[in-house]
Parts: sequence; structure tokens; C-alpha cells
Amino acid sequence: MMNGFKAVVIFVLAMLLQKAAFAAEVVELPPEELAQESVLPVFDRPVSVRNRTIVTNKKFEVDGFYSYAMTEPIANVSKLGIGIYYNTSESHAWGLLVGKHSTGLSSYAEQLDKQFNLDFARAPYPDLTTMLDYNLKAFYGKMSISKSIVFNTLLFGSASAGMVKYIHKSYPAVAVGMGQKFYFTKDWAVRFDLRLYAHQAPVPFLASRMKTTDPTPEYSEFEERLTFTTNLDVGLSYLF
Repeated sequence: MMNGFKAVVIFVLAMLLQKAAFAAEVVELPPEELAQESVLPVFDRPVSVRNRTIVTNKKFEVDGFYSYAMTEPIANVSKLGIGIYYNTSESHAWGLLVGKHSTGLSSYAEQLDKQFNLDFARAPYPDLTTMLDYNLKAFYGKMSISKSIVFNTLLFGSASAGMVKYIHKSYPAVAVGMGQKFYFTKDWAVRFDLRLYAHQAPVPFLASRMKTTDPTPEYSEFEERLTFTTNLDVGLSYLF
């Protein structure tokens, strides 16, 4: 027991002396071996993408899309359209959009007809939308779903101006939005666009004229006001 205690004391003293010896040691290096200059890391690389898989510069692009009017209360919310774009660079594209509105009423208008006998088919409804569209391509990248499935992506903003034609009259319109493309080949992409339209439009509510027992109104009797509509477009895009 005594011998074990002595061994522990000797081991502890040896460790303390060793620590004191290391603490007292001073390492001196010759001045010529010390660093004479420093180099800062380079973070500013103006070229972020050296080899693009998807090259759009000086190319045309054709889109076919389905549009859903998210805030339309009365008219049919569906629209089919086509667009053609020319990419003046990897950052800018200009295009023409034409969308044909579906006829009929929204599900909400049909519900109003069943509950309150209100026939909103008497109100004027949108027929055709034609817009000049500008795209600012902001971010190019890629997204991996698995080791073998990789999508090249393109995020862009859009600004448009054109006309919305109703069944009786045309109205100037503007729109702003943003979109995203997912290229699943070098030529084909799935395109999503979210746009906010603003234009004058007839108010589809007219007192004492919407029931089937009321006199049939003229389209000119409906008042007009500034109308905002949010549209979500989903379609296929072909680059050539």
C-alpha cells in the first residue's frame, strides 16, 4: 500500500516537472525564417459560371402554357397560351405572349347562380390577352434530385405591357412577376410564371340585371374599374 502511494506521488511530481520544463522553454527562430509578407484570400471572382450547360444567348424560345387566374371571382379561371422569346444575351430576353381565355364561369359564379339565381353569363368576360414581355434572367444554377437526375435552373423577373380584350372592348394592361425554369434537357424546360396583371375591366355585378327574370343588360351598362388579377402559368419551353 505504501509503495503504491509513493509511486503515485513520484508520477505526479514527474508530470509537474515536465510541464514546468515545457513552459519555461522558449523557441527562437532566425528572422530569415519568419514570414516576411502576407497574402489575402481572393473572394471576388467575377466569373461565377465557367461552363454553362444551358446557353440561351442569341437563341429563340417557344413556350406553350396553361394559365390559372388565382383571384378571378366570376369568369372562367383557365387560359391557354403560347409565347415566343428571343434571348439577346444570357441576362435579357424579349417575347410576345398570346393567351386565349376559356368561356364560361368560375365555380364560385356557378354557386351564386344555384343559391341566388344570379346569371353572371350576362356580364362581359375576357377573351384574349396579348402582351409584350421582358425577362431579366437573374440566377442560373442547377438542382440535383439524385446522383443521376440534375436540373439546370433559371430564375428571372418579368415585366409586360399589352392588351386584354373582353368580348366587347379592349383594355390596356401591364403585368409584373417572376418565374423559374427547370431544364431537363439542353433544349426543353418546365416553366413557371407568377404575374400580377393590372388593367381597367368591367365590374361583373349590375343591380337588377343579373337574375334571369331581369331585363337583359347591355355590356355598356357595366361600370369599369382598375382590376388586379394574379395568374400562375405552367408550361413547356423549347430552346433553339
